[in-house]
Amino acid sequence: MKTLHLLVITLFFVISMPASAFYTENGKIYNNQQQQIAIYGVNWFGFETTNYVVHGLWSRNWKDMITQMKSLGFTAVRVPFCPTTLQGVSTNSIDYSKNADLQGLNSLEIFDKVLAEFDKQGIYFLLDHHRPDCQAISNLWYIDGYSEQDWINDLKFVATRYQSNSHFLGIDLKNEPHGNATWGTDDAATDWRLASQRAATEVMAANNDILIFVEGVADNPVCSGATAHWWGGNFEPMKCYPLDDIPKNRLVLSPHVYGPDVYGQSYFNDGNFPNNMPEIWDTHFGYLVDEGYTVIFGEFGGKYGHGGDAKDVIWQDALVDYMLDKGIQDFFYWSWNPNSGDTGGILQDDWQNVWQDKVDLLKRLMTGSNPDTSTGNDSDSTTDIPTDNSSDTTPDTPTDNGSDSANNQPADNGSDNTPPTSSNSYQTLAQVGQCQLDYVIDSQWQDGMVLRFLLKNTGQAEIQGWQVQWTFPQSTTQVTNLWNGDYTLNQSQISIKNLDWNRTIAPQAQIEFGMQLQGTGLQAPTSATLIGCQGEATNTNTDDSYQAGYAAGIAYCQQNPQACGLTAPTCQMPELKPESYGFGLSIPQLSIVTTEGIVNWQAQLAYLPVEQCESYPEASLFMLLDAQPLQ
Repeated sequence: MKTLHLLVITLFFVISMPASAFYTENGKIYNNQQQQIAIYGVNWFGFETTNYVVHGLWSRNWKDMITQMKSLGFTAVRVPFCPTTLQGVSTNSIDYSKNADLQGLNSLEIFDKVLAEFDKQGIYFLLDHHRPDCQAISNLWYIDGYSEQDWINDLKFVATRYQSNSHFLGIDLKNEPHGNATWGTDDAATDWRLASQRAATEVMAANNDILIFVEGVADNPVCSGATAHWWGGNFEPMKCYPLDDIPKNRLVLSPHVYGPDVYGQSYFNDGNFPNNMPEIWDTHFGYLVDEGYTVIFGEFGGKYGHGGDAKDVIWQDALVDYMLDKGIQDFFYWSWNPNSGDTGGILQDDWQNVWQDKVDLLKRLMTGSNPDTSTGNDSDSTTDIPTDNSSDTTPDTPTDNGSDSANNQPADNGSDNTPPTSSNSYQTLAQVGQCQLDYVIDSQWQDGMVLRFLLKNTGQAEIQGWQVQWTFPQSTTQVTNLWNGDYTLNQSQISIKNLDWNRTIAPQAQIEFGMQLQGTGLQAPTSATLIGCQGEATNTNTDDSYQAGYAAGIAYCQQNPQACGLTAPTCQMPELKPESYGFGLSIPQLSIVTTEGIVNWQAQLAYLPVEQCESYPEASLFMLLDAQPLQ
């Protein structure tokens, strides 16, 4: 009889205990001890780029940053990755004098090491399939050369590989479905709802311990309103087409939402802003909280007054108010990195100090009350980073007196790698009509550089479409990461174009883009060409050879139009394709052959010295500043 009694108790225990390590209930996350866990997260990006490693390792020790995250109260990190990182390729942008333990490791080995350190320090991690080609966020979960099955295989790979890590929280199946991605259309090629369910089924079969994070779409043809949505931020069609194939207690809905610093949505200019926002948020995703779903923002953020739009502070404050009102305290903030062009980071540009006001904002979510700003060691506006005071083995916090023991950051010994340097103020690189292009060197080391640019509209009319071009002095330059633009690089010649969302620059407004470069002897550009701006061209570079080359180039191309690529397809510059801009390369008062036939064009040209066409792509003959058809 006692045996039967024990059997009944055992069966009750098994039935009542969730089978997975993590589960959701009434909007909260629990572990398999039925204890609620707090997810106060930040995004640390880089594994999804062609660096194939988290960013900032050119400036700091990687463990030091994880220690700092923990000391600030973060309990979780969202880690974007791309498929190539999982293939164990060579990385770049690491200063090994600061990260000696990463020397000789490939991308997958470093990925393993970083995730293991999160686990060791008790930090939950969410793996985010961010870019299928390590270059750009795709509309759909597949692209040319990377199929749906490739995507699912990679999701299963990470689900299985990190199953033994007790702080492996879940997988964000695909970052920011948008464009032709739909929800509820039953089109197997575009319906993100169906694709996410197919992937989730296989991921849960591979690892039954983790949670499934699913993002929304953008604008949608069915069961969705007309108010503008962010990529991945639209869950309106969930009302009509729920995710029936993913158990509710394993599912986290993870919208992305941003403010004026990222894009000037019309509702930010409403006379009732920010009081108009809660209704919009409720419509887009907030109603699902009331239906018992777990909603955790996978990305939100902005510069919060440190540059950018002044309304962003109002917007972020309003969003946190809304989250607290809805009972949403779990989050992943974008981003830890300061080199996120339109949002900045928790870290300042020095990759050391933090923006204390951003930390205080997030402390409201961590505590449900006003922030505690007592963690800094001085009276300035930043929080000091934790300093290791001993040779112990426990990470020090800002208030630690050094009685334990952490990994000390290796000192820069002046050997192979030069410590990063930074210029602190923007310099004007070029002005054309109503456009002004400014730049700053965020950081620079022996074989790398991070550049940040501001393209300003100084006029009274909108700019519709823009392009920036220049030539680096080095032909070995590589672009390892670029944000807020699309680029082509041919040897040392780079062309950067707008994306769809930042095509328009309002009067007196500006957009920001940036890049990370790899190469030897890198230098910032000394002049640039701007396309899409009205008015006459001016350039800050007044070097005589440049001016002489400009005039000589026009004369040369007038005499040798075919050699300049004015008749397709002999020497057409790839930066200015007719299909992209509707016209071929041109010079003043010249009839040329374009995709539309023979057209007369009036144009402004720049950049030389003069070279024979056959030498291209080593040196371009000229670049187009502006062009209009002659009437």
